[in-house]
Amino acid sequence: MNGPIDIVIPWVSGTDPEWLTQKKHYANAGNYPSEGTKDYRFESWDNLHLLFRAIERFMPWYHKIFLVTCGEVPDFLWREHKRLRLVSHADYIPAEYLPTFNTNTIELNLHRIADLSENFVLFNDDLFPLQDTPEEYYFRDNVPCDEAIESVIVPHGGPTDKLCYNAMFANNIRIVNRHFNKGEIVRKNHEKWFHAGYGEDNLLRNKNLQYWHHFTGFRNPHMAAPYQKSCFQTLWEQEPEMLDTASRNKFRNYTDVSDYAVRYWNLCTGHFIPRKTQGRQFAVTMDNYHEAVQLIRTQTTPMISISEVCTPEEFPVIKQAINQALLEILPEKCSFEK
Repeated sequence: MNGPIDIVIPWVSGTDPEWLTQKKHYANAGNYPSEGTKDYRFESWDNLHLLFRAIERFMPWYHKIFLVTCGEVPDFLWREHKRLRLVSHADYIPAEYLPTFNTNTIELNLHRIADLSENFVLFNDDLFPLQDTPEEYYFRDNVPCDEAIESVIVPHGGPTDKLCYNAMFANNIRIVNRHFNKGEIVRKNHEKWFHAGYGEDNLLRNKNLQYWHHFTGFRNPHMAAPYQKSCFQTLWEQEPEMLDTASRNKFRNYTDVSDYAVRYWNLCTGHFIPRKTQGRQFAVTMDNYHEAVQLIRTQTTPMISISEVCTPEEFPVIKQAINQALLEILPEKCSFEK
């Protein structure tokens, strides 16, 4: 039996004039990797209303939906909905970190939202549930459900955003290796690290990486993830300087720490119930977006993650096709729409 489970959705309107002015000012004033400040990273799919429809239809057990913005309110939204909470960055993020254009800062401080339930599921606005999903997929008896599947962080050359992203994961891993002994952790919770439900390939990953004395990385599915406020608080208590430094980054930077560090902490303490993450991730291009469209129409996966790796000229074509497919399976307005 679980307590209330909230949904958290960080969102930004990449076309808001005031927001754009602030973003340009701070991007020019700071020494940030260029990829983290480019406009395409904040480009809108114009389908947030469809995410609300999907949550209401496929995850009706939620307690409240918390929409986290820098103060904007989407035009479609009915503000007075009793299961809606509009949260501005200034409502919960310490003033010394504001304004921020860094998703990691926004998410690392979510535990400061006063009326957010202890249990919550963190979405991004590019994630869409496509099938009925029970709350037990995310929490069982108030324990988050997750997968302890190891991986390897591989530094490489290439765009600065990739280097910055790798640095963030390395910082996350540095935290857990500083606080936990891998051998002891795996021995103590062997059945969770070698859970049959992970599948043969993932079990082979864990088996092959068990000979390393330190964690080299974890599999990071870009899907909606269960969290608890108290776990964020624990990480802040254990690593205040590192999280403070990360939260001061206005845009993505090499000292970032992400919410995944909270996941890793739970895995290392054994505070999770093992299950394999379900869903399909798409980095959509002109070559594969038809596959994503078909997956949405047939609803053959519990959740889909959609991020674009296309040119500005290609994006409108892909966006129209994706949104049309979502409209086909979610044609009716939800109670959050005016």
